[in-house]
Amino acid sequence: MKKILTLLLIILFVLAGCTSGQEANVSEEEAYTAVEVETLKPINLYIENIMTAKVFADKDVYVIPLIAGKVEKINVKVGDIVVKDDVLFVMDKDDIEKQVNQAYASYEAAKAGFDVTAAQIQSAKDNLERIEKLYEEGAVPETQYEQAKLAASDESLEAARMGVEQARVAYSNAASMLENAEVKAPISGVISSINIVEGEYATSANPPVTIVDSNSVTIEFGIAASLVNKVKTGDKAVVEISSANYKSQAVINSVSSSADIMTNLYTVSIIIENNGTIKPGMFAKVYLQTDNIDNAFAVRAEAVKERDDKQYVFVAEGDNALQKEVTTGLDTGDYIEIKTGLSQGDKVIVKGQDYISHGSKIKVVRGE
Repeated sequence: MKKILTLLLIILFVLAGCTSGQEANVSEEEAYTAVEVETLKPINLYIENIMTAKVFADKDVYVIPLIAGKVEKINVKVGDIVVKDDVLFVMDKDDIEKQVNQAYASYEAAKAGFDVTAAQIQSAKDNLERIEKLYEEGAVPETQYEQAKLAASDESLEAARMGVEQARVAYSNAASMLENAEVKAPISGVISSINIVEGEYATSANPPVTIVDSNSVTIEFGIAASLVNKVKTGDKAVVEISSANYKSQAVINSVSSSADIMTNLYTVSIIIENNGTIKPGMFAKVYLQTDNIDNAFAVRAEAVKERDDKQYVFVAEGDNALQKEVTTGLDTGDYIEIKTGLSQGDKVIVKGQDYISHGSKIKVVRGE
């Protein structure tokens, strides 16, 4: 019986020892704080500015008739794609054709008149030769001789020639008016507006048709004075137009030198090729990088702590966390530049830093 009691006491003692050991292990494990680290290495640092922009036609061409009159026929509608020299609309030709016919008749009459005058002059010259001989012989008076010279003068022929030229120009102008009655597209593009109706008058006061150059579009947005000196022509940007399923890198075409009076913003323009789905009036996002620093040391923004106007981070060294004071630079929102206080290869604690202090026991559970 005593042996049995002794055995039971030994077993209870062993069990108590095991339990105590487990509690010790748990306490030992609870003494560590789990952390995540990132190894400090050079990265390219920048601030990404997301700007709201609008799409505009790169080139708007207003088609204006060279003659005033009624519109006889319209061959296009808004949204149509046209090629240069396509006939957009036709003006009423009746009055113009009458003018052309009249001008042609006048031209033909002037040419016929010239021929008659030329024949008369030639006859007068032949007669002058005869009168001149008779005058030298004293057979005719001087007055008759002077009249013969006047009749043979080329002045009337020159006047007739000028009349022919004037009639020719008038006919040519009338023919051009007839040709201009067919109003053609000056460029290839898309019809964006039509301001005429068949049967009504079209004039140059109100452009009847507008054509948009569809090969490229302009993206415009405004930037504040704080940003204008950080952006220049030739800088790269990313343009996204979700309604056109478009996203691509582009280059800044221009930056205005003065601010808009109404908005106090500086206009930035980007010209991009149109993939066929981009329309003027659409909205776009422009991702613009500024404050670029190449090969900068930077840590996650949440890793930087501040106390007593000083900034610091925690670095893992073995099983301990060391607090290091740092000097910071550019803050992108996600990352903060570290100018002094850290070295390449340092294991910066980026998670768990809120639960530790200088010298705390840590265990790295993620990162390297």
